[in-house]
Amino acid sequence: MAFNFDLIDPVQLTGFVREVPGPANYTLDSVLPNVLIEDIDVAWDIATRTNRSAMFRSYDAETPIGQRDSFERRRVSMPPLGVKTVVGELERLRLEQVRSGGNNTSRMIEAIYDDAERNTREVLARMELARGDVISDWKLTLSGENGLTLEADFGMPTGHDPTAAVLWSDHDDSDPIADYADWVTDYTDANGEPPGRTLTSRAVIGHMLMNAKVRTYAGSLAGTPQMVTRSQLNTVLEAFDLPPIFTYDTQINVGTTATRPVPANRFIMLPATPSDLGATYWGVTAEALELAGGQNPGIAFSQAPGLVGVVMRDGDPVRTWTKVTAIGMPIIRDPKRLMVAEVLA
Repeated sequence: MAFNFDLIDPVQLTGFVREVPGPANYTLDSVLPNVLIEDIDVAWDIATRTNRSAMFRSYDAETPIGQRDSFERRRVSMPPLGVKTVVGELERLRLEQVRSGGNNTSRMIEAIYDDAERNTREVLARMELARGDVISDWKLTLSGENGLTLEADFGMPTGHDPTAAVLWSDHDDSDPIADYADWVTDYTDANGEPPGRTLTSRAVIGHMLMNAKVRTYAGSLAGTPQMVTRSQLNTVLEAFDLPPIFTYDTQINVGTTATRPVPANRFIMLPATPSDLGATYWGVTAEALELAGGQNPGIAFSQAPGLVGVVMRDGDPVRTWTKVTAIGMPIIRDPKRLMVAEVLA
């Protein structure tokens, strides 16, 4: 199967797919931001930092010798991902093209761009699922996906996966504010600073709004309300100096099953600066190397990382394919910057 340049230059199609916006509810790139690298492997350093102080000394005494922080270098090969589709109604489109003397290619080109946009959204959806997988359990797990089985374990620190002593579905006996305050303290002890924000589902927020202790905290002289509003919950969080909570309820169809990238029972604490946690790396595909190689490259090597769109043709049977491909994966560089609590069953 070879590239086909007759209808659309792959460089133009690649430029198009890179401009296709992802759905507005795919927001986990704000947790693990996109980074383009000119490689198929990604390497990162894990630093074990210790807060040390200098020491006073007597005049004429030797200055104490300091200690360096320790570093561990890690490297992983990123897996490829992508999707290709046969151009729809190809025979009819070709018939119209031949009937018009070979000049009527607009409908075929339009069909290719439509397929390219749809395929791009599927690639973005798969990466959103991968991000959710990683920030839920510190692992990227692929189990026989298109023949690929892989587990990239970034190492969950001890104590960073707490479970609420009383699940928050128990509105009378649980205390979400106390739990949250304890976890923020543990996070701060591990990182030297509190989390910047927390991600959870609307289901969790709903249970917090009905919680008896939260209602008491939000109460006034008029009495304890039956349910607090989201605004009142935010006021309670501010009063206890707790980070703001954001909701994430995205669902993506995997086959015919609506799948949550992040389970609805998780309460995920994140750093104020997303890059402190990690990133989503996008590398150089084999298709990009084809476009960047040869005597007359279509793109510079610096433009190779990221999504690539190409039109391909095979001969038996005669078919034209629209393909969008990428290579990449989400990486957690500093596992301590993530804390994932289980608050519902």
